[in-house]
Amino acid sequence: METTTTTGKDATGKDTTGPDATAPTTTGPSITAPATTGPTPLALRLTAGGGLLLLAACLVATFMITLVDAVQGDGRGGIFITAGFWALLAGAVMGVAALIVPRRGLVIAQYCLAIGGPFLALLD
Repeated sequence: METTTTTGKDATGKDTTGPDATAPTTTGPSITAPATTGPTPLALRLTAGGGLLLLAACLVATFMITLVDAVQGDGRGGIFITAGFWALLAGAVMGVAALIVPRRGLVIAQYCLAIGGPFLALLD
């Protein structure tokens, strides 16, 4: 019959014979924080509704820029004015989509396209 002796050390050389030899070596509490959630659907819908008001104001600004360009320029709108109006249309589509299915990306796209409309018209 063969007997084995233990030295009280593991493969890394740590002592495994003390009172907390089997206790895990963690520091601090082991409580996990809850996953953070984004804004509520109601908040996103309200923000999208405000974005539709911003789109209306940007539409008026784009019309004014177009009229000033027509009077001071050559009398016709260029490609950037057309792109500005298309950006406003795309922003309106994003805003309605954000009202139906509230997503943060849709609201961000709506605001970016709303601000982009008059800026594109200014480039002409």
